Amino acid sequence: MSARRVILFVWVVYGLLGGAGLLWMGLRGDDLLHVLLAGQVRFAVAAAAGLAVALAVTLVSDAILDRFAWTDLLRREVVELLSPLTRRRVVAVALLSGVAEEVFFRGALLPCIGLVPSAVLFGLLHTAGERRLLGWALFATAAGLLLGGLFLLTGGLLAPALAHALINGIQLWRLARQRGGSRN
Repeated sequence: MSARRVILFVWVVYGLLGGAGLLWMGLRGDDLLHVLLAGQVRFAVAAAAGLAVALAVTLVSDAILDRFAWTDLLRREVVELLSPLTRRRVVAVALLSGVAEEVFFRGALLPCIGLVPSAVLFGLLHTAGERRLLGWALFATAAGLLLGGLFLLTGGLLAPALAHALINGIQLWRLARQRGGSRN
């Protein structure tokens, strides 16, 4: 698949996921502005919490990245799918995936089925049906628990969406630098 088609596919998939989450929240009667922003805490507190979780997850990720076979498989698949990993592509994919997944999984789904089931579903969907990525599903489930906890603590999506986008952006940027991605 060409690079343009991959990015179009990413935009469509995450647009639909985020849109479905917003529609679900709206039909439920959620105050979207309140939920999308900081929620029950100050904007700065939510942003700081999101930054702290992003740092923690990134540090844990760094500690395990070279210890398991599934991490090499995951790296290869992400690089193959998103190559070339340009700066613009990294930022776009990190923001789209972080925001859309948080709107859907934490904003729409978590209030209906709870923290643990929504985190497990989030983790399972990260395997893309690939059994060899079970370790990634477990890691994503743990991250989903942290992101869901942020949502519950703050009452809004700012903290988990910021954390999620930063985690994705940092990891994708590292892949781009390792693989010699372009600067644009």
